[in-house]
Amino acid sequence: MRKDVEKMGMAEELTVIHRDKDGRILSKRVYPKDYGLIHNLLVKLGLRHNTMTATGFAHTAYLLGDKDNASASYGYIAIGTNNTAATVDDTALGTEVVRKTAVFTRLTTVKANDTAQWTATFSSADNLTGTMTIYEVGVFNDSTAGDMLTRIVYAGDNMNWDAGDTLEIRVKVQIKQGT
Repeated sequence: MRKDVEKMGMAEELTVIHRDKDGRILSKRVYPKDYGLIHNLLVKLGLRHNTMTATGFAHTAYLLGDKDNASASYGYIAIGTNNTAATVDDTALGTEVVRKTAVFTRLTTVKANDTAQWTATFSSADNLTGTMTIYEVGVFNDSTAGDMLTRIVYAGDNMNWDAGDTLEIRVKVQIKQGT
């Protein structure tokens, strides 16, 4: 590799907050967890990755050059019930349940505005009923189809929508200097 070429990287984080009808937090999960030296080594070697998809990489590069194309922006979060491991070739959630508009903000993690954050809260108001376990989250650029930026599979939350449970999803993607 040429030494005069700067490396760039992306890091993602998922926060899932499960609340009951009274707003009490039943569980809060933050991913990625530190899985230790071996996991980190596998990530460095490219043998395990943190679920940024191939279309997500391509679309990110596109966005860097086309800031005026509003239809290209990612503005939706979807949740699903499939717990199959995420791969870079994923183009959709395994079993999508619902997708909705997310609130988008930029945050400062290391450098000013270096982190994109999408937040959405899911509840029975989204036509969710009964009980189910939510295992997967995706960020999309369309309300029904489109490109998936990232897919994250986590340990899962057992939701009882009829009892008033809510699920707040917060996805962060940081643009950073590569290593």
